[in-house]
Amino acid sequence: MRISWRRLLALLCYFAGILGWCYVGAYMILSKTVWGLVLAFGARQLSVMTLVGALIEVFIYLSLAGAVWCVGYMLSDYFKDKDKESKQRPRM
Repeated sequence: MRISWRRLLALLCYFAGILGWCYVGAYMILSKTVWGLVLAFGARQLSVMTLVGALIEVFIYLSLAGAVWCVGYMLSDYFKDKDKESKQRPRM
């Protein structure tokens, strides 16, 4: 199996989408939102409004993480399709 630059670029885009999802989805949520809730609970400052705000923030971050992954996946699919087209087209 020969690896073309388009296939390599498709793989790179796919993994960039996954890493972007991990950063935005996991790191941003854990470092900001969940850690803020833990600190508020430890300081006995946790309220319903803080909890609702954190849930809204988690929803926004997870939506953004999904969008980042989707962009990486779409770019990967675009380069894979281009690679298939170039293999099917006869060379002259």
